[in-house]
Amino acid sequence: MAAAENVVTSIKDKAAQAPMQVLIRGRIESSSVHEGTRETKIMTPAVDEFSRPQLLEVRSKIRIGEKGELVTIKCQLGGYQRKAFQVKDKSTGEIRNVVPVEHTLDLIEEN
Repeated sequence: MAAAENVVTSIKDKAAQAPMQVLIRGRIESSSVHEGTRETKIMTPAVDEFSRPQLLEVRSKIRIGEKGELVTIKCQLGGYQRKAFQVKDKSTGEIRNVVPVEHTLDLIEEN
């Protein structure tokens, strides 16, 4: 328990953003509008030469930038659970419920 408290304390000590906010840096790969919401795919740089870059999708009301443009944006992290389904473990035959979770990133539009 003490270790978790130390982590929380060290995070609070930093001049960081609010909880559930993330800073994203990357290159815009594509952008489209779906049901009135703009969805922008952003490729982040790989952590090192042996890692893969991450592809993220950010929802927004406004256009973030053009394809190929490098951006740094602040987003609100969110999520929701999808419909549960059952899976049978091939090795044990045990049936268990799986509840998929989707993560969302919404652009924080600063005034």
